[in-house]
Amino acid sequence: MLKKILIALGLVIIALIGFTFYLINPNDAQYKSFYDEAKALEALKKDDMDSYVKFMSNPVTLKYHAPIGLYVTLITLGRYDEAEKAVKSYITYKDYTACTLMDYHERFMCRILNMVYPTQGPDVDMNKWLSIIYFEKGDFEKALEYNKRARKQSVCYNVKLYSAMGDVLEAAKNLNDCEFEFLDKRNLSTLYRTRAFYYLKQKKYDLALNYLNKSIINPPENYDKYKGNNETYLLLAEVYKAMKQPDKARHYYELVLKTSPYNYKAQKGIGLISK
Repeated sequence: MLKKILIALGLVIIALIGFTFYLINPNDAQYKSFYDEAKALEALKKDDMDSYVKFMSNPVTLKYHAPIGLYVTLITLGRYDEAEKAVKSYITYKDYTACTLMDYHERFMCRILNMVYPTQGPDVDMNKWLSIIYFEKGDFEKALEYNKRARKQSVCYNVKLYSAMGDVLEAAKNLNDCEFEFLDKRNLSTLYRTRAFYYLKQKKYDLALNYLNKSIINPPENYDKYKGNNETYLLLAEVYKAMKQPDKARHYYELVLKTSPYNYKAQKGIGLISK
């Protein structure tokens, strides 16, 4: 009888050890996602955005790695429904793919340590990103709804949101806070673009153009793929379109497409001008 009990106990211990090894297996889905994300980065370097989205959209990355680059890319591509789905797929940050660079035994120990001391990832606010997605879609009521749920609101973003909704008083109030936020910062491009958007929505085009021209950043030397001015160029195109100057609007859309041929807003803008 005792012998049978000891055998049964031994089998249970072996099963528990096997199950433990299964749970912390270094070759599970987390590790496989590492290779997908590496392929995604290679695709991004080549401006192959479809492949980038494909590889970054694996289930583990969506659930546990907070792929902010994917959100931004999908918004830029105008694939807003996919962006919303990607944001809503995120659950919590859980990443131990760095262990893939180690050999089997080291990876095993790395995985155990990661279970004890989990990797700290970015603090992703789903409501913030959902608000941005709806803002870009043009559904400002929904954008405001999610923005109010966000843990921390950006006053400069609030200026744009309230300006787009036609709430001049609330936009002006946030503009003051936005200016204070950027008071001692050297890079004032965001503040200038925010002011420009504020004046654009009030049809004060001269003021909007003045601030947009101030917001243009001189790109680094020998850097023909510099995209840092694209937001400014898109706004300049919008201002000139509102001023009934389609040729100038087209010029700025083309500047955006020169570095970002996949940019949905620029593609759509040129398409509307051509009609």
